[in-house]
Amino acid sequence: MVIIKFVFTTFNPRIGFGNMKGGLNYFIGLGFVLFIFVIHMLPVSDSMLNENNTKLSQVFLKSQIRYHQEFAPFARRPLTSMLIEGTSGVFGISLGEAFVLVNFTLLYVCSLLVYKISLNLGGSSRQGLFNLAFFFLTFSILFSFFPPIFTYDEPLQYCLLLLSLLALLNNKRGYFAVFFFFALVARESSVFLFPGMVLIGLGLDTVKLWAFKDVRKWVLLFLPLLLYGVYLIMFFRLAGIWGETTDLESNRFQSIYENFGTQANVVETVFSFILVLGPVLYLLFVSKKSKTFTNIQKRYITAFFIGVIINTPVIMLATLAREARLYALPLIFLWPLAGQMFSREIWLMCRPQNYLKCFSSLRNKLYLLITLLLNYYISFRLYVPSFPSQDNFFNEYLFIMLLVISVHYIMHSHRNSQYTKE
Repeated sequence: MVIIKFVFTTFNPRIGFGNMKGGLNYFIGLGFVLFIFVIHMLPVSDSMLNENNTKLSQVFLKSQIRYHQEFAPFARRPLTSMLIEGTSGVFGISLGEAFVLVNFTLLYVCSLLVYKISLNLGGSSRQGLFNLAFFFLTFSILFSFFPPIFTYDEPLQYCLLLLSLLALLNNKRGYFAVFFFFALVARESSVFLFPGMVLIGLGLDTVKLWAFKDVRKWVLLFLPLLLYGVYLIMFFRLAGIWGETTDLESNRFQSIYENFGTQANVVETVFSFILVLGPVLYLLFVSKKSKTFTNIQKRYITAFFIGVIINTPVIMLATLAREARLYALPLIFLWPLAGQMFSREIWLMCRPQNYLKCFSSLRNKLYLLITLLLNYYISFRLYVPSFPSQDNFFNEYLFIMLLVISVHYIMHSHRNSQYTKE
């Protein structure tokens, strides 16, 4: 009951006509959820939800649920399947409909948590709304249920990880232990974020000095790992699938060929990484000389890079790297902070006069033309998804992403050159 109270007070859903401005995050989040659902259900889309049809793909979704319940590596992650089956039973709807209801509701809750954490980290309401939009426009969120992204457990995992982060921010380490344990059960890859969570939970200086004054703090931070170890032992003993799991895990490195065996595989592996993490890495690159980052923001950036360093090699060596959602995990640390950290660069592109000043130069116009041609070649010729491009919008997303980055970099360089002249 205490945990339920914590979650309820986190969202504080007081929405009325007099409080409409304060509830914009609820409506904008809902709008994005509906928009993503529509994208997946378009007749031209071949997603998990519709398979080139305008009707929900009941048979395929049911098969995916059964697959995640029976295949050994997925069977140890029962939470999402339990939520789907429970929702189906409670509301008397099909498993396919329950899949949609559960996962899109969890994505919506994730967006509200991103907004809430943004405010807790000192962001304004406008910055929080930007972060909410930034979350939904992340490649692996916008196209969550398109192959080969194949999202299943991630919405629940993100929700629990964001709750873990919020618990740390509120100095509720008992809640952190509970939420992070369930995040591990939802997907064991949550452990890749544990060093970053410790960094945030204890603070950079404390970690560097290895001060053991507060034993309870350390115990609660590491308790989820112990509980998850106990959970795995009990699960494998009761399910009797230890042998099958070890056999499958021992073959994981065969994924290296799937990721790097041919030139096409290499291209898709690299672009899957770029599509998910490219925008954030670019913004960090152009902001690296900025002295405006606070100590807290620097800590989150460090936690992000630790997550990327741990997570990325595992994806490329032991999983199918084309499943781009796998790269997004470290973004848990930056989704709630993007608006605060990159506001200067974002506002650069929000003022029409900046475009007039920048592209009045013939040289900058030439740069823009060259980047347009290069972007077109990269997006529609070099990058070829393993699933037919006419069934998704991956190439178009890549083109728009590279175009925005290119235009921003030209404007960023122009602004810096003007400062240098002054």
